[in-house]
Amino acid sequence: MATTEQLVSTFADLGLSETVLAAVADMGYESPTPVQAAAIPEVLAGRDLLAAAQTGTGKTAAFLLPTMDRLPHVVPPVKKGERGRRRRNPAKGRGPSMLVITPTRELAQQIEEVCRAVAARTGHVAVTVVGGVGYVPQKQALARGCDILVATPGRLVDLIDQESANLDEVSVLVLDEADRMLDMGFLPQVRRIVDACRDERQTLLFSATLDESRVGAITDLVRDPVRVEIAPVTSTADTVEQYVLPVSRDAKNAALTAVLKKEGPEHVIVFVRTKRRADTCARRLARAGLTCGTIHGDRSQAQRERALQEFREGKVQVLVATDVLARGIDITDVRYVVNFDVPEEPTDYIHRIGRTGRAGEEGWSLTFVTTEDVAEFFDIEALMGKTVDLYDAGDIRTGEGAPEVDPDRVPAEHVSSKKAKKRRNQRSKAAKKREREPRQRAPRQRDIERRAARDAARAAAEEGGASRPSSRKRPGGARVRADEPSAQGSASAAAQQDARPKNRAERRAERFGDPVVHGRHQERSGRDGARAHRGKAGRGEERSARADRVARAGDERAAERGERSGRDAWRNYDEPTGRARRAAHAGSRGGRSGGRDNRASYGSAGRGRSTRRPGDRGGKR
Repeated sequence: MATTEQLVSTFADLGLSETVLAAVADMGYESPTPVQAAAIPEVLAGRDLLAAAQTGTGKTAAFLLPTMDRLPHVVPPVKKGERGRRRRNPAKGRGPSMLVITPTRELAQQIEEVCRAVAARTGHVAVTVVGGVGYVPQKQALARGCDILVATPGRLVDLIDQESANLDEVSVLVLDEADRMLDMGFLPQVRRIVDACRDERQTLLFSATLDESRVGAITDLVRDPVRVEIAPVTSTADTVEQYVLPVSRDAKNAALTAVLKKEGPEHVIVFVRTKRRADTCARRLARAGLTCGTIHGDRSQAQRERALQEFREGKVQVLVATDVLARGIDITDVRYVVNFDVPEEPTDYIHRIGRTGRAGEEGWSLTFVTTEDVAEFFDIEALMGKTVDLYDAGDIRTGEGAPEVDPDRVPAEHVSSKKAKKRRNQRSKAAKKREREPRQRAPRQRDIERRAARDAARAAAEEGGASRPSSRKRPGGARVRADEPSAQGSASAAAQQDARPKNRAERRAERFGDPVVHGRHQERSGRDGARAHRGKAGRGEERSARADRVARAGDERAAERGERSGRDAWRNYDEPTGRARRAAHAGSRGGRSGGRDNRASYGSAGRGRSTRRPGDRGGKR
């Protein structure tokens, strides 16, 4: 294990070449950081490495400077005036020789910037592939060939599946922020990428901690490694002052706006737990008149880059972000950090507040604590081994139900176990579920008095012997059986029957003299019977009248026929003769010019018979 006594004071003492030392001078580095001084000689010697250092300690240069110093060129370096030669004869499809895997897009871009600065002297070609952007430009860059590939796990696996990325020539593999990649669930992708690389390689694993419970799943990837531990993850920068503000959950949103306006909103990062809460918090601050940018996993790469650039340039006052921004992002001039939500993992707190107080500058942090997450905050203090000072809220409203935080408290001896955290989360979820359940409305005083009066009236009626009046029912709903009522019950039922209004069936029965029946079927039967009763009385008279009318009509027709003589007695008076009928057929063009009313033009007309009535003249009017 490297110690601070073994460290050197200049980059020239680390064994770097003159070319890389020129790149160091271009980037403005003066003296190596502890992790750089301990790691660079081991990497130059070709050893595998396990390095643990807190964020912002120069880990990127610690693996890029020595690897690029001795990395072979897959793509031939281009000299001045030879840019066209590469286009005519590129190293198509070859490379990379060095692969750097990192969990987030922002960290990949930061590594790419340092890589390009060194490559300006060494002549290496670097390509970066991350999610959130199109596949085509990345595939084209890989098809031209590269020396160094910087990638996020998800996008690189996609390119491997599409046969656009070939890792057979990888001789140096760097796993940056390894513990963060495992926390984000990238272990299957990392395993898949490592299997695609060659077996004879140098592996460098950098992490915020080398705890076996955090990175034990991938420590088998290194062979006989050198361990470099510069500072434990439990330590925070001495230039960062830490404060805590106990608030209630209802007053939390208003307290954030009040703190930002009191302390000044310029160059402030607000950390939240979830992506949805980040968007909600940014909208709320925008309504309060503050300019905000948002960074989380659902934002596209262009949106994230624009938010970071605007924050660096001062166009955005507040940057609201999830833990995707907590590690490895170098943002200067951050005045203070606000933890709107306590992080789930205590180590994430160290990385969050590490965004301020960088490069020896002073900064401070403020953490909002509610009753739901005060236990998690005490775990953070147990990890650091010290307590956090209370923030002077002044006239800022913290709300009722804020947790009690003793200023003279002593940090817990150890962080809660996973089982204790699980039980605590289950209790918290159960409490939130009970709060979301609809509450039963308390009865009003008027309802209570009304129910009491109704119960008193009912009791008085029962004591007096009076039966409760039945509610009015729809017609036909009751059923009466002959064997049910007793003598007293029959009298009471008869009284109630006379008192209530009569339905339609009963009124019809009284009108026609039928017995009273109940029920819809009996009502229909009674109605049909009444109709039959009315019909029987007049049916005989109707038949007699019809017979008289038929008889009179027959007599009239007989008298009319008697006035005619001979052969014309059977013929209608207006029926034409045979010659006239033939002339009518000839003049009507076969009977088809009579229009739609020409009934003689179809069927029977062709057979010499006519169905046209005499006198209709072929339908012509």
